[in-house]
Amino acid sequence: MVAVSPHVNSIVGCFLVEIEDLKIMKNLWQLSACVAVLVLSQTVSFGQANKTSNLKSLINQYAANTVRALNKQDAKYNGFNYSVTNTNTFNADVNGDGEFDAIVEMFFCETENCHSTTKSSELVVFLNNNGNYRFAASKGFSLFGKINSIEDGIIYVDVYDLEEGDPQCCPELKRSEAYSLKGNKLVKVRR
Repeated sequence: MVAVSPHVNSIVGCFLVEIEDLKIMKNLWQLSACVAVLVLSQTVSFGQANKTSNLKSLINQYAANTVRALNKQDAKYNGFNYSVTNTNTFNADVNGDGEFDAIVEMFFCETENCHSTTKSSELVVFLNNNGNYRFAASKGFSLFGKINSIEDGIIYVDVYDLEEGDPQCCPELKRSEAYSLKGNKLVKVRR
């Protein structure tokens, strides 16, 4: 599982990618800022281990529930089994309380012959209250939505979909959408 963890208020720049506890730097043009964040996050993480496991547990539980729902829904049509293919976790304050919340991209696909028409994704927000996370809201996308940036609590997403005439392998339609957290919903922001 890959988890992308930007530890900055605007996630346009520095990303730390975790692959089985290995941290890899990306976007080296901000290397010095990333190193400072890495040191800070490592110092904090020892005392936050149980709180981080709370988030990981919530993410795993949400993913498992979504897979069960996809499998149940698809059993009516063609009996595919779905799985989580990837998750990316971003940290930014989306509710204005000054704490970094977790915004998770979850990607799903059927297990036998994953292709564009059997992909889906969800954007899931877990609010942080002094290191204890709770589910806040989610938004699903028929193919996939990828976070472009998070600025001032607004989540900017690149949404990919099939356009008429596209081969099923290769979605050409890309549009930008923006969402903000309102209560327990991710609401599309008009720009």
